[in-house]
Order: sequence, then structure tokens, then C-alpha cells
Amino acid sequence: MSRVLLLQLDGKMPNVALMRIAAHHRDLGDEVELRRAGNESSVCRELGEPFDRIYASLIFERTRPVAERLLKEQPGAVVGGTGWNSRSLEDVGIDTRVQDYSVYPKWKRSIGFLQRGCRLRCPFCVVPSKEGPVRHEQTVNELWRGEGHPRELVLLDNDYFGNPQWLERTKELVDGKFKVCFTQGFNARTLGAEEAEAIAAVDYRAGDFKTRRLYTAWDNRRDGARLFRGLGRLVDAGVKPRHIMVYMLIGYWAGETHQDREERRRELRDFGARPYPMPFVRTPELVAYQRWVLGGYDKTVPWKTWMAARGEPRRLQLRETRQLRLPTVS
Repeated sequence: MSRVLLLQLDGKMPNVALMRIAAHHRDLGDEVELRRAGNESSVCRELGEPFDRIYASLIFERTRPVAERLLKEQPGAVVGGTGWNSRSLEDVGIDTRVQDYSVYPKWKRSIGFLQRGCRLRCPFCVVPSKEGPVRHEQTVNELWRGEGHPRELVLLDNDYFGNPQWLERTKELVDGKFKVCFTQGFNARTLGAEEAEAIAAVDYRAGDFKTRRLYTAWDNRRDGARLFRGLGRLVDAGVKPRHIMVYMLIGYWAGETHQDREERRRELRDFGARPYPMPFVRTPELVAYQRWVLGGYDKTVPWKTWMAARGEPRRLQLRETRQLRLPTVS
């Protein structure tokens, strides 16, 4: 029997790859333990005991220094995830769809994929190179943990309607009365009336499973017409505009200006959807823009006023207080 350590280096939700690694090693009779290590110091702290195998997974590239510190301490550790490389579990000799939820004892929902891969090849996305062409992964009942667990599914599918069996999977979601968080969203540009009606029929939810929410993206200004055609089909099918959150990629395209961002933001607000700016690079201006929109300040506070307050609500309130202060009478 071997001692296996799994390290989740970032992300709040359960890591499917680590759960599958856990299932693989438990099937071999190994002892498996999962720990979280969100910074370089915690990585060193979690390595205080000897382990025969160490696996680590990271989603975001900003976590790379943590993984690099791990490899400095343990050169034999197996590191993967979209934040590190495009290596799959099969590349390290693990081929299973079984997920061991016991490493996340407080997590009661079901999480995973109904399909893998993507039809598109967006230059900023690693999914096509990491997962390859679209393919069926599993059915809804195979993903769901079964009786005794809530009918709440977190789907990680990157191209739900690329799945050749999407109609069957959608019927399973509706007939099974599942609440579903399509956390990776849909490509609204390609939505037809049939797909829009299928989405509207599902009990779609945000990550808290309380709020009604659908996710899509507007990555390129030139896609506006196709995007709003798809959003319009969703509304025609019964989806309320306020249920739709649109991720806006900002800071990626050469020559992008503040005016470019503003045009997209205003169009989405006018439609009734919720814009969510996503900086490709986290410059102070782009981060301030993201906070301006996510906090809803863009509805009442001019951008110049927001930037004069350095993008900090506390400074904004202080600025307003100073402006309202009456002059001292001598």
C-alpha cells in the first residue's frame, strides 16, 4: 500500500481530476489524502510527512509559483491542470470516470462533465488543445451521485451543445427535475431556437443554487450581432434577461480602448443582462473597470469619478463626504 497526497493549489470547487486520481489509487488499495495549499508557504507546510506519490492540480496560471515551489521541494511530484500544462490524466496512466467524493466530505452536490472538448478554436482558450474534439462523456444519471444526494448538478462542460447527445442529456435534466449550474456557460452566438428552448426548460441556477442564472460570453466586439441574436432567442424562449450573465473578455485584443469596453457594457445593460468584465491581463485600470461593473457602480458613478477614487468604494465615499461638507464660518 502506498501513501498518496493530493494537493489542490487553487479553486473553490472540488477538483474532478483529483477525485479521479483518488478513485484510481483507492482501487489499488492505496491510502489517499487531499490537502489544500494556496501559497508557497502552505505547500512546504503540507509536505511535512513522507508520501510515496504526490499529485497537484492548478486551474489558474497565477498559481504557477506555488507549483514551482512544490517541484523544488518534491521533484517527483506530478503537476497538472490548465494553469500548468495540457497533460491529461491518461497521460499519467489514469483512465477512469469514477470520482471519489470522500476527499471532499462537506460537498453534497454532483460535479463533472457530460461532454468534453470544444468545436471552436478561440486563440485565448486551452480547451481544444487540452481536451480535443467534442465527445460524449457520461449521462446525467452517471454523473449524479444518486439517492441520498441533492438533485443539484454542477456541469463543467465547455461546449454543452457540441455534445451530439445534448438533446437526450437535456431531457434527462428536465425529466429528473435537476437544478443545474452550467458553470462554463453556453456559446450564445450559435444558439438556435431549439437550443434556446431546451435551456429555458431546465431549472438553471447560479453556483449558490438559489439564484436563477445562465452564463455566456462576449469575447470579441465583432460578435455583437450574433451574440444578441442568441440572447434574443433565449428571451423568446422564456429566459429573463436579468438571469443572463455575460463574461466580457477585456484587455486581450490589440488596440482595444476604453470606449470599446464601454460600448459592450452599455449594450448589455440596455438589454437587461449582467455584464461581467474578465481582464485577460490584470492591469490596475482593467481591475478597476471590473470592480466598477461588478459592484454595480457603473449604473450611478461616472467612470472618471470612479478612477479619481482609484477604484475603491471607500475612497469614493470619502470623496463624496468632502464635497458635501459645508464651508467653515470664521
